[in-house]
Amino acid sequence: MPIKTFDSIADLSGYYSGEIFRSMDDDTLFVFDNRQYRWLRYRWSQGKREVRFVEEVTGGLPIVTQIFP
Repeated sequence: MPIKTFDSIADLSGYYSGEIFRSMDDDTLFVFDNRQYRWLRYRWSQGKREVRFVEEVTGGLPIVTQIFP
C-alpha cells in the first residue's frame, strides 16, 4: 500500500528514491515505485499543504514533465 500523504515533493521523491513528474493536463504528480514496479499518481491537497495519494496508474501515462529533482 502506498504512503497516503507527504509534506512536500522532496519527501515524496526521497521515499521512492526517484524523480517526480507532473502531468501537462491537470497538474497531477507521478512517481515510479521501484519496489513494486508501478507508477503512482499523487495530487496536491487544496491549499498545497500536502501531497496526497490518488491511485495506482494502470495503462499509459499522460504527457509529463520532470519537476524534481
